[in-house]
Amino acid sequence: MTTQSNTAMSGPELRQFGLLFGAILVLLFGLLLPFLIGYSFPTWPWAVALLFAVLALLAPTALTPFYRGWMRFGLIAAFINTRIIMFVLYYMLFVPTGLVMKLFGRDALARTTGGKTTDSYRVASAVRPNDHFERPY
Repeated sequence: MTTQSNTAMSGPELRQFGLLFGAILVLLFGLLLPFLIGYSFPTWPWAVALLFAVLALLAPTALTPFYRGWMRFGLIAAFINTRIIMFVLYYMLFVPTGLVMKLFGRDALARTTGGKTTDSYRVASAVRPNDHFERPY
C-alpha cells in the first residue's frame, strides 16, 4: 500500500469531515441499527457526534489526527475489501462460466479454423450495401 496523502487538510475541509462523521455516526449507530435490531436508542452516538460537531465548528484543526487515522483505516479496509471482492468475483463468476463454456465446447475467441488448413484465424467481414450510410441511426 503505497498510496499516501501528504496534503494538509484545510479548516473548512476538516469542518466538513467532522460534521459529516458525526451525522453518519448518529444516523447509523444512534437511529438505524437500534431500530433494526430492536434495542433502545443509545445516547453515546449522540454524545460523540456532539463532540465532533463542537470540534468541527470551533477548532477544526483539532480533528487532524483523527482524520489521518480514519484515512489510514480506510486505506487498509479498501486493500482488504478489494482482494475479497476480486476473489469472490473470479471464483464465483469467471471460473464457473469458463467451465460451463468448456463443457459445452464454446470457444468465445473463435480460435479454431473448423478443420480448414489456413495460415490465419482472420474472418472476412460481410460487405455492407452503400445505403447503409444514409441512415446510420
